[in-house]
Amino acid sequence: MLKLWQFTDLHLHLRENPEELDTLPNVTAVLQSNDIIDACLAAFLAEPDCGTLLVSGDLTQHGHPLELREIKKKLRAVQAAGKRVIAITASHDLKTEGEDFGPELRRMFAEFGPDSAVAMTDNGMAYVVMLEPGLRLLCVHDNEERGVSPPPWLPWALEQVEAAKAAGDRIFGMTHRPSLPPTPIYPLLSRDGLVSDYQETTRALANAGLHFMLTGHAHMQNIAPIVTPEGNPYWDINTSALVGWPGKYRVLEIEGSRVHITSREIPYIPAFGEKSAREYLKEAFSTVHRNLFYGMEYDFGLFCQSLDRMIPPDPVVPYKKYVRWGGKLMNRLTLKGLSRLMGGFMRIPKDARKVLFRDVIIDIMRNTASGEEPYGPDTGVGKAFLAYGKRLQKLGNKIGKEDFPAFWLSLVYDPIDDDEAEVTL
Repeated sequence: MLKLWQFTDLHLHLRENPEELDTLPNVTAVLQSNDIIDACLAAFLAEPDCGTLLVSGDLTQHGHPLELREIKKKLRAVQAAGKRVIAITASHDLKTEGEDFGPELRRMFAEFGPDSAVAMTDNGMAYVVMLEPGLRLLCVHDNEERGVSPPPWLPWALEQVEAAKAAGDRIFGMTHRPSLPPTPIYPLLSRDGLVSDYQETTRALANAGLHFMLTGHAHMQNIAPIVTPEGNPYWDINTSALVGWPGKYRVLEIEGSRVHITSREIPYIPAFGEKSAREYLKEAFSTVHRNLFYGMEYDFGLFCQSLDRMIPPDPVVPYKKYVRWGGKLMNRLTLKGLSRLMGGFMRIPKDARKVLFRDVIIDIMRNTASGEEPYGPDTGVGKAFLAYGKRLQKLGNKIGKEDFPAFWLSLVYDPIDDDEAEVTL
């Protein structure tokens, strides 16, 4: 049996000038990133039956030269201890130098996978390594050519999947950005969105014979299974940021064509004080969202700072007055009140009527990130969201959502276990 660990979105934050450190509340614990990474690497080195670590992008927070040198040093130490590191880089690793730095960045980290590749694109954007005899890993950097459809590396990748099949080998993939939406509202939450063209790329890979992809970027713990129209199964295994809520990483146990995927929480570090890693990261994540709604009504600067943790605030700056009005509404609106705004005539369960819609939104954001969406169709909140969906079904028809109640329920409920999966290669 082959055992692998996967980390993603390490976001190492180190700056030469202490005053450059951002001390505002953040949805990620970037200020503790150095300690978190060290603790997780130490845990990996202490794992006796696992010799390979996969790292799927955003190794650093700013792509600052100091950060790049330091994370390279940490990964080299892992390899010096007799274990293997296979890594890709992503957009945060390019922040300082820009996308033109992509080829040089790939050369900087070539010792972590590309130097042992059995195949590679001409520009090094994608490569294939042998994890063990008969098992290949397709790796795709996320540095350039985003938004191009199909991506330039796709024909080459399809050839590599066919080559693996011809050799009788199994193959799966690792890239940075999700290959399927980790939540139905992801295109609205992401700075760059996830367009349908990405899903067409996923469909092509699945139909060729690549049946799951390890991903990151979204800072969400999510497992998304599909079957293509041609009948081929595919899983996107999206993992939370190592330094963000809920602070988890993946463990893969591969035996033959069976892949068992589980999740583990990051270790406690002294920088979290008396709180466990889970408690600290949950509080940090929730504080940003509470500040967002408080700032809408009472502190526009705090609102913009909090919004910037998720999407750029620039488009809303000219509408300060309307943001304040929206804040007054959102800080008082209950689920019963929302039904009245929609025209009433909806049955809202008694235990959900006085729940603030603002608090449910904060729950949605936090629970979506952690993969713990608990408001099923038998709960008060779940029944309320089903009622909203039924009320707005005509809107759903206009935007192509045939079952709008199910879409609304999906915002608060996901029956799939996002921490564990059995995948077949």
